[in-house]
Amino acid sequence: MKFSLRWLQQIVDLEGIIFSTLAEKLIISGFEIGNIIYNSAANDILFDLTTTANRQDVLNVIGLAREISCLFNRPLMYKFYKDSIANHIDSLNLLNNNISLLDLSLVQMNYIHNNVSPLWLQYYLSSYGINPSNLLIDISEYIYLKWGQSIQIFDINKISSLPVHYSLFSLQKINHNLLSSPSIQLEVLKYDNFILSTIGFYINPSIYCDVSTNSIIVFGQVCNKKYIKNMQKQLNVSTDLSKKCLNLGSRSDFVNAFYETVQLIGSFGCGVLGKFYRYSKLYYMPKTIILEKSRVNNILGSVRAGLYSCLTVKEIINLLESLNFVVIYDELKNLFKIRVPINRKNDIKRPIDIIEEIGRIYGFSKFISKMPSICKNKRFVYNVFIDKIYQVRYLLRHLGLNEVQNYSLYDNTIFHNKNEITIFNPLVQDQSYLRSTLIGQLITNQQNNLRQCNKNIEIFEIGKIFRLNLSSVRLTTTCSLFESLSLSGLIANSVFLRQSWSDKPQSLSWFHAKGIIEEFLDKLEVIAVWRKVNGLYEGSLFSNAIKLLKINRTAIIYNINNQEIGVFGQLRNYYGASTYIFEFDFMKLMSSVKSDNHINSIIFPYSSYPSVTRDVSLTLNNYSSIYSVKQYIYSFKNSLIESVEVFNHYKNHDSDFYNIGLRIIYRAHNRTLNYHDLNRINQEIENLLNQYKSS
Repeated sequence: MKFSLRWLQQIVDLEGIIFSTLAEKLIISGFEIGNIIYNSAANDILFDLTTTANRQDVLNVIGLAREISCLFNRPLMYKFYKDSIANHIDSLNLLNNNISLLDLSLVQMNYIHNNVSPLWLQYYLSSYGINPSNLLIDISEYIYLKWGQSIQIFDINKISSLPVHYSLFSLQKINHNLLSSPSIQLEVLKYDNFILSTIGFYINPSIYCDVSTNSIIVFGQVCNKKYIKNMQKQLNVSTDLSKKCLNLGSRSDFVNAFYETVQLIGSFGCGVLGKFYRYSKLYYMPKTIILEKSRVNNILGSVRAGLYSCLTVKEIINLLESLNFVVIYDELKNLFKIRVPINRKNDIKRPIDIIEEIGRIYGFSKFISKMPSICKNKRFVYNVFIDKIYQVRYLLRHLGLNEVQNYSLYDNTIFHNKNEITIFNPLVQDQSYLRSTLIGQLITNQQNNLRQCNKNIEIFEIGKIFRLNLSSVRLTTTCSLFESLSLSGLIANSVFLRQSWSDKPQSLSWFHAKGIIEEFLDKLEVIAVWRKVNGLYEGSLFSNAIKLLKINRTAIIYNINNQEIGVFGQLRNYYGASTYIFEFDFMKLMSSVKSDNHINSIIFPYSSYPSVTRDVSLTLNNYSSIYSVKQYIYSFKNSLIESVEVFNHYKNHDSDFYNIGLRIIYRAHNRTLNYHDLNRINQEIENLLNQYKSS
């Protein structure tokens, strides 16, 4: 739909708003703008606007002005005509069970001067590419552009030579061949036995107005769009009138559109107004949508820093009321009860639609979209740390291990370490120590499973461990305690693999278990060095775990800075055959992850608009390079070119020529490509073919 900025300014206050700002706001709100024409002579800007099928209410001047009014919080300035023209309206008695019409209004006007339209009306129609004809026809076209309503004007003298009796107007279902489909029953508007209109498809051309018309009937209608679509499908016919009916604006604007038509004819045609007649079906019951305040906050996020970072209740209510929603807020349940206006009943059906409207009108650009600085906010440092824990959990689960959780308090029946912390007044005996390693409880988990005949145990745990600082005990009379986060695991599988399907399954070997840990470290991007253990030594971070392992099947794991980060080995036989354990200091493990800061990443914005692809086949001589062809294409200086790729390249060795297939992709970042873009693309392709024709 084409729009004139000059005429929009007559309806909504756009003072101080430049066109680029207006266009950007409309694009962010979900509309597409293209084919912009600057008319310096008339001080006007013309532009095309397209939208989704559920926002047809915007494809007229009043609808777009109403939308701009909400987006910029500017007042509307159009006039309501109803109260100033008609004080009494009679009802029309039409077909009670009709399915084609929602509204119908009729009024007779006499002594009309159907002369030339005023200059402002002629310019208005010309700016939309419509040639002015005469006053009555031009007013009908003007009303459709402004209000999106279908208002027709008939010549009374071509209908009947007698005075009009409104009781003779009727809506009937008949079979006729006006649309070459005599077998289909359609609803028609008749005066006596004379067919005026096939509802939504056809108007009898014999009753159109001409320059000699002096008595008219102004005829306005709002058709049922479901009826029009159904009839189009049955008839396999689409007329100009049916397209207009399907693209009508809001039904709530019909009365104002009809009365402005009457007012314009009376002002410029000097007609005498008759009595108004109207038929109208009941409006739909307004739909009420329940919306939780928390859901608005979770989806839209923050708009400011501080205590009230999200939109407040008052702000949300003001935004919705500017769109003519009726809003009630329940403070006890923290939810909104929202009644949808009639002009938005087609596109506002769910709570998420309401949230989208709130964000669209408030401005998506005002919502905070940048991640907060990690170094300035400890809370987000903690969140990053939690993400690391989730990553480790995901990797170990992907490798087939199951996560377990044990208490920090336990009974050291498996082994006793002098650096363990004792509870002075334990509630129960088996919770008398703070654990200094996670391995002991994992072994207990294994023993419990073995008693239940579960032999294949592959488990891990991430948890805190607690130790005494023995060096401080020797130097001072007081001892210090410290806690750290540990990652431990136990793997035992008696049917891990088989050489072929006929062989007996074999248990997990030391090298297989080591391979699982190496794969985990590789996926975590840790560069590790494995070193054997020659004997027990107290200085190791993992001395408690080493005491449980076979020395000749134990390895200490170091990072590239020669720091101990973990231990891996096989448990002694009395803890179970072919059982392997591993333990890592979690913080040292995470600090050993290699950084990717050396990667020089380039980020390009991704366009959500569709692309246009052109495949070109060229024949080049052996002295021409593909690179030169690409450079020639880029020399077109077309910002829509996204990429040029070779998808085919073949050559006959006995020939001095070779062939290439090029795929050129065009795409815009802010709109869908239009007719003029495609013409330019086709011209560029033609120039490319002409350039290499001689080759």
